[in-house]
Amino acid sequence: MEPDNKIYIVVAVLAVILAGIFVYLFVMDRKITRMEKELKEHEEKKPGEIYHDRGEVV
Repeated sequence: MEPDNKIYIVVAVLAVILAGIFVYLFVMDRKITRMEKELKEHEEKKPGEIYHDRGEVV
């Protein structure tokens, strides 16, 4: 392998790693946003309501 070709391999590996990190962060952001929304909805419910996700009465 020529030294010129090795740089392309390094760049490709770094691009794949960075793409994976960005996808992971995007998925985590969506999950956290969903959890924050559920927590906000949970806090707005009145005591004694039935929570349909677990069937509990609080």
